[in-house]
Amino acid sequence: MCIVFVCNELPPAPSDVIGPVVAVLAQGLAAAGNEVTVVGTYDQDYGWNYPGVRVIPLLNSQRRWFQPFACAHDLRRWAIYRELGRLRLRERIDVVEWSDREGLFVQPIPGVTDVLRNRGLRVETGSDAFAAVNPTWENLAFRTLRSIPNWIGLSQWLLNEWLRISEAQPVRTAVAYDPIDLDLFRPEIEAQKLDPNLVLYAGSFRPAQGALSLIKAANLFLRQCPDARLEMYGEEMTSVPQLEGRLADDLRDRVTWSGPLPESRLAIRMRRAAVFAMPSLLESFGTAWMEAMASGVAVVGSRMTCGPEIVQDGVTGLLTDPTNPPDVAHAIVRLLGEPALRHQMGTAGRQFAERRYSVEAGVRQTLAFYEACHSQRQFPDELEVPLEG
Repeated sequence: MCIVFVCNELPPAPSDVIGPVVAVLAQGLAAAGNEVTVVGTYDQDYGWNYPGVRVIPLLNSQRRWFQPFACAHDLRRWAIYRELGRLRLRERIDVVEWSDREGLFVQPIPGVTDVLRNRGLRVETGSDAFAAVNPTWENLAFRTLRSIPNWIGLSQWLLNEWLRISEAQPVRTAVAYDPIDLDLFRPEIEAQKLDPNLVLYAGSFRPAQGALSLIKAANLFLRQCPDARLEMYGEEMTSVPQLEGRLADDLRDRVTWSGPLPESRLAIRMRRAAVFAMPSLLESFGTAWMEAMASGVAVVGSRMTCGPEIVQDGVTGLLTDPTNPPDVAHAIVRLLGEPALRHQMGTAGRQFAERRYSVEAGVRQTLAFYEACHSQRQFPDELEVPLEG
């Protein structure tokens, strides 16, 4: 197939969550024999060098529609649309994949199958839903959601939630989990490096990801397990003083705090931990749970949102009620006290990650959905796309 990803943050350009995943999927699809192109707007040429992947950067300084007086975001959308139109006039395009994050979609290009990978916009968490941060992005993103008929959700829960919130009616939907780097996130093979007393958290220090619930639980499990320690890595360091204030004074020296670690360092800490605990109240697709399972570490997860979909309760970890800190503490105490159970769950988690969260699995799921969607489309005899103006 001839596949185009629309992506404005392909590494080594500054990136959030979309760029690294696009890089992995694009290379995987190219390795599987597909023609893959990435189109996006960038402030400079970052010298991309991905085997089998063509990158077409629309450089701000070279495009007359990127002018200071204009609405830069809207002009980026049209720049991408024009470039896709030009490509379609010159060569075959089967599928264009979009993200819902910035609402970049303008309108369909005849003969091209548009696919949306649903990540839940750029969001802040609410009590039972998501709220977009930027009103302009919100409007464009919802228009994108309602305009593209083919959706890939990063979890079934997220897909269902956005069908409800957006009131969109896509023709076809599927779930394809983000792939995990199984070479980076891998079990520790040197037993002496394992820390049987280390409980690890990696995420955000916002309450929605369970940091507050875990700290409340720490007042219980740190007392019941005198040798246990808790390492907290995450964003939103401004929340740390409030969280630390919830700890008993005599337990504070057994909890360490740090900002987010680079993936390479996080992978090392993760595979040496006894337990990975993240009792989230709201989780879109649980990447950290996936990484912990890939690292062969037993997980304490959440029964809420996508938790039961990602972590197999009693098999790869233990699901808890994040609104009930004693329940979280009980699960951690149980795993710290039963090394054989931890090992069993860690082994099962690695096997599960290899089957479900590998690059090969992500490419296979994605390609199958592309083919199913594209088989329903017919190419027109002529293509008319406005290229000027």
